[in-house]
Amino acid sequence: MTKIRRYDEIMEAAKANMIAKQDKLTDFNEGSVIHTFLDTMSRLLERAYVAIRQGYNEMLGILPYSVFGFSKKQGLYASGTVIFSREKPLKAASVIPKGTVITGGGLTFSTTESGRIEAGDVDSAEIKAVCTTAGMSGNVRANTIESIESTVPSDVVSVRNENAFTGGSDEETDADFEERFKIYINGLSGTNAYAIRNAALSVNEVRSVSVENHKPPYKDIYNMSIYVDDGSGGASESTIEAVKLAVEGDGTELNQGHVAPGINVRILAPTTVPVNIEMKATVSSIDTSEAEIEIRNVVAAHINRKLIAQEVVLSEIITKVMALNYVSDCRIISPAENVSLGISQIARIGTFKLSLMEAK
Repeated sequence: MTKIRRYDEIMEAAKANMIAKQDKLTDFNEGSVIHTFLDTMSRLLERAYVAIRQGYNEMLGILPYSVFGFSKKQGLYASGTVIFSREKPLKAASVIPKGTVITGGGLTFSTTESGRIEAGDVDSAEIKAVCTTAGMSGNVRANTIESIESTVPSDVVSVRNENAFTGGSDEETDADFEERFKIYINGLSGTNAYAIRNAALSVNEVRSVSVENHKPPYKDIYNMSIYVDDGSGGASESTIEAVKLAVEGDGTELNQGHVAPGINVRILAPTTVPVNIEMKATVSSIDTSEAEIEIRNVVAAHINRKLIAQEVVLSEIITKVMALNYVSDCRIISPAENVSLGISQIARIGTFKLSLMEAK
């Protein structure tokens, strides 16, 4: 494509063209009417050149994907259940409105249904709630949610999540998007291993897939196992059913599936492998309690973003921690070497023991 033409070049060309094609106008000095006209025109043309090049670059980047209607996966919202409580039983029921805002772990959640603490009870039944921020950060552990932000009956004094929230996933990265597109292209034949992986990845909730062939068949039944992860290190029953439908089809002309006749597959969540970390770090110019929280979050986020069968590389963790401007040294005591995983396994953070020292 032609290079971007700049103002000075456009202005000189315009002046030369006008001088060559007429002899009535002779004053091209700055401040003259014709100079002002050419100046305005040249600046507008320069902006047009820049806009065209930017548009060209942007469209060129998405052109291969747009031809196939291929788009990046958006982040998903974690969901779970919470229980509201009052200090003692009362004769009347207390209603918890739908949309009640609750917080914990630095995140905000909202109930997606109404609930009640019945007369004579202290606790409500489990009430469904969702994180208001998309992403893996919403996959909080049990007993993280602890504060009520909305107005509720005065006797309702606390809230808790007895189980972890799950299903939250980050927007697909550029690297993962490009890798998924390669799988899609390689699977256009419809029935090879790439096609099966692409079918599983076509389910929006799925973030990683691995395929294991069984020869001889597993339990004399299954020729293939497909492991899928929704970003949480596992997969819900609804996600597994959606993948099953995408892979096997429903028998209609529009969805014939990608499994050859006589091939039996099973679709499972991977086995979670906890990665227990013991680390020492030297920090300066920061409160150690703040540093500990941020380092823990950095390490946990790195490990919890691993895909199925993806190795945990210790040097990558150290690089992430050292990128914090207050960390001058970092060393992993345990594990002693990278954590390799099998085709049906996925890494997630386990225990994390962190020792901090202040730089002298």
